[in-house]
Amino acid sequence: MSVPVKIYCINPTPRHDYIFTLFFEQLLGTTYVYVESLENAQLNYSNESSTKLSCIPQGLLSEINLREHIQEQIEFKPWGDSHSFFHTGDGVLPFDIFSAAFYLVSRYEEWLPYEADAHNRFPAEASVLTQNNLLDEPMVNQWAILLKEFLLMQDADLLFHESTFSYVSTIDVDMAWKYQHKGIIRNTLGACKDLLTGKWTDVKERLQVLLGSTPDPFETFGWQHALHKKYDVDCHYFVLLGDHGKYDKNSSHTKKAFRKLITELQAIPRSNVGVHPSYASNDSPEKVAIEIARLTDIVGNSPIASRQHFLMHQMPNTYDTLVANGIQVDHTMGYSTHLGFRAGIASPFFWFDFRDNQASNLCLVPFCAMDITPMHYMGQNEKEALATLCKLIDKVKVVNGNYVSLWHNDSLSKDGRWRGWRTVYEEVIKYIKT
Repeated sequence: MSVPVKIYCINPTPRHDYIFTLFFEQLLGTTYVYVESLENAQLNYSNESSTKLSCIPQGLLSEINLREHIQEQIEFKPWGDSHSFFHTGDGVLPFDIFSAAFYLVSRYEEWLPYEADAHNRFPAEASVLTQNNLLDEPMVNQWAILLKEFLLMQDADLLFHESTFSYVSTIDVDMAWKYQHKGIIRNTLGACKDLLTGKWTDVKERLQVLLGSTPDPFETFGWQHALHKKYDVDCHYFVLLGDHGKYDKNSSHTKKAFRKLITELQAIPRSNVGVHPSYASNDSPEKVAIEIARLTDIVGNSPIASRQHFLMHQMPNTYDTLVANGIQVDHTMGYSTHLGFRAGIASPFFWFDFRDNQASNLCLVPFCAMDITPMHYMGQNEKEALATLCKLIDKVKVVNGNYVSLWHNDSLSKDGRWRGWRTVYEEVIKYIKT
């Protein structure tokens, strides 16, 4: 039975509870208690002088409001093999490790005013991690490991049960088929567009697929299943079930073939299917309930996991909608334009709602690598992308974190710009598993 870490903290708030729970229970596998006497503490989180392991508070955890200009107070400095900010002293913990972690995982900066991107999202460029070239560092995990080491120096009898490195593949199904099961009208319009733009190869391919002489290029699910079974990989699918629109182009939820595919994905061992709220649902939140109902009708139970299509997310509206519709786990925490850790952490954590200064029950699972990022936004070829992703994997392994990747069924095809990229996916899995 683990011995709780004894913390001396004057007037702890729900913010203190939230971040201490993250560090000690979720990341380090132990418990903590508050003690009223500094003499009985193993960790001194106060302004009082002590020979104990001390961390001087920056003040963020005792507040109830948001500081609008807090980013101006953030200055990163090297700390061990990591980096730090919110510097408050010169001791073993020269910065407020708890306020710094809270700032990152609460997504404090996303609650403040910012200049949105073309899709009205918080852009990676607005993050202090990106601005300081630290987005690819799982700093909160790094800090937790260092904190554990310092605590063991104080009390060698403390027991910690850290998690081990894990990998989960997540795949978004934005368009299950390129040509099949789209209906006569959509295929006719698509063929006309290809003819008008001189895409003769696509015209030929469409005809061959529709006539049954060639497999649909986006139908990669059998290949995925064989690969995941071979390497013992957990896989989560997020299926777009919104009505057809400019950014929502999957097959209709009424198509028998589409419903059969979703049912088959749900039946795969160590796999599950979550909802992929449509682009259009961001302007009409009621659509989320409709899309969840469609998935429930297909698989027979209501989904508890989701990821926003286009990674559309606005704080706190998106999470409010998900919680109201029974979603318990969301996988949107990441960027399409940049690799790395949007919240500075490579482990699941809970959403903190600043409106009532309380932790919610919505678990956020951050991903750190999306298929489009190295290929399109970084301009890398397959060999370069593999090297980049393996370096990221190594950083997660060192901190016993969760490496979560985001691919699409079409990016695992041999079609167009994705030709050759399924090899990157397979080699990444090999690297992780072997």
